[in-house]
Amino acid sequence: MTGTIDLAPDGKNLEIRFPYRPDLVEEVKTISGRRWDRNGKLWRVPAEQVKHAYSVFMRHGFTMSSEVSGLLAGVQGVPADPVETEEKEPPVDSETGTQGALSISGLNERVRAAIQGGFPEPIWVVGEVTDYDKNQDRQHIFFTLLEKTGEAISAQVSVAMFERTAKSLRSKLSRLADPMNLADGIEIRALVRVDLYPRNGRYQLIVEDIDPSFTLGKLALGREEILRELRDKKLDAKNSSLLLPVPTLRVGVLTSVNSDGWNDFHKQIQASDIGFSITVYDARVQGELLRPTILKGLKYFAERKTEFDVVCIVRGGGSRTDLAWFDDRDVALAVARHPLKIICGIGHQRDQSILDLISHSEKTPTAVANYLATEVRRHDEVLSDLSRSLVQVVQKLLANEGHQIAGAAHRLQHRVQGMLMAEKERMATVGKRLGRSVKLRIRNERDRLIRSSQALVGSVRMHIVHEKTFRQQARNRLRASSRTTLDRALALHETRSARQRLLDPTLVMRRGYTMARTAKGEILTSVAGLTEGDRLDIQFRDGLANTLVQDISPKTP
Repeated sequence: MTGTIDLAPDGKNLEIRFPYRPDLVEEVKTISGRRWDRNGKLWRVPAEQVKHAYSVFMRHGFTMSSEVSGLLAGVQGVPADPVETEEKEPPVDSETGTQGALSISGLNERVRAAIQGGFPEPIWVVGEVTDYDKNQDRQHIFFTLLEKTGEAISAQVSVAMFERTAKSLRSKLSRLADPMNLADGIEIRALVRVDLYPRNGRYQLIVEDIDPSFTLGKLALGREEILRELRDKKLDAKNSSLLLPVPTLRVGVLTSVNSDGWNDFHKQIQASDIGFSITVYDARVQGELLRPTILKGLKYFAERKTEFDVVCIVRGGGSRTDLAWFDDRDVALAVARHPLKIICGIGHQRDQSILDLISHSEKTPTAVANYLATEVRRHDEVLSDLSRSLVQVVQKLLANEGHQIAGAAHRLQHRVQGMLMAEKERMATVGKRLGRSVKLRIRNERDRLIRSSQALVGSVRMHIVHEKTFRQQARNRLRASSRTTLDRALALHETRSARQRLLDPTLVMRRGYTMARTAKGEILTSVAGLTEGDRLDIQFRDGLANTLVQDISPKTP
């Protein structure tokens, strides 16, 4: 073996190693972009020159790694298997020149040929992806497929995905009805070639294709199992049936504070000009850390349920496999049992996670912010309508009470006037009756006295002294009786006259009282119904005054 051609770790260069030979140095200088690496004692050539490097060095017996072979796969004019795996001559040790002994690289090449002979065609394998996330930004992606028994790893294999295949698969997966991305933690079904990397003797699989329906089907099956458990426990609608407090202003947010989803949510909340109180709990919204951080965040808000009205879980859109991290049993149970209403905005219109099905779902963080603002504005409008209706009802009641009071005052005035007139008429009648009675009594008494006088004429003559005494007594009795009768009649008359004077508004005002009337002439008996700026007429005993209401101080009952 003259030398080797390997792919550099950065995936952008080829590493060409060989013992110093002037002819090979001249050969490598024909390749554009080559440079000598003094530290590594090797030549670096741009990876896009792989075809040129193959044509130059393979005729000198160079060995090419599987990664370089992957770069050459499909390049026009290059054989499907450019690596020479069989030797027509017995192997020669590179240092001793002894025939009959294999070098390590020669051994690895033979093992590689045996593996490729045992798996001449690509095969389908199933496994869980790991170490992909940390390598996904490299030109050529290297990761591991795991087989697990429960949580324990029972087997694993190294996997390589070269640049052209990676680009093709990304494009294919992004055009699906349910777009998906490769990521750690998902299970895939991949079409692979079995290979060995001769430089370090590492057995590996080279990805040629991926079956997205397998991954999406596994995700859907796992989600359905969780939903079935929630339905059996009657938890599938528990949180979504919770009502939003009114108003919903104290908002807790579970999200990654460095994500576009949080920025979109916060920007929309600020644009609403509503006095929301926002508390954000930093959590991971993708990957293996999603479950523990989301559970901690949900517990944080549950322990402080009296301080919040609602909890929002938001993240920007992503592929179906990105959102699959939310299809976690423990996270779903925590959301279903949470004492606060949960609003989710973790995907786009065509994506749904378990959380979307068991809580109130808005498709994006911006939509969640808009929903909260709309609910606050809607309740504000309802309160405004109720306030206006209440004012109208109160005004109507006050108007009705005012009319009733005015009517009652008018009726009272007429009743008092009627009572005064009736009392005057009664007093006049009583006076007439009293006058007639006194005259009749006097006349009767006079007639009686005359009759008595005539009856006693004889006796008077006989008893002059006695008659004089009798007459004097009769006069005294008559005088006393008349005086008593007159005093009683005068006392009754005075009492009724005094009552008449007390009921007369004119006499009341003479004692210092006043009477207030509105501009319409209505008598006021209460401050109810008065407003600042009303004009009133004040009736005094000696005139009328007009005044303007500036302050109203109702008396507390």
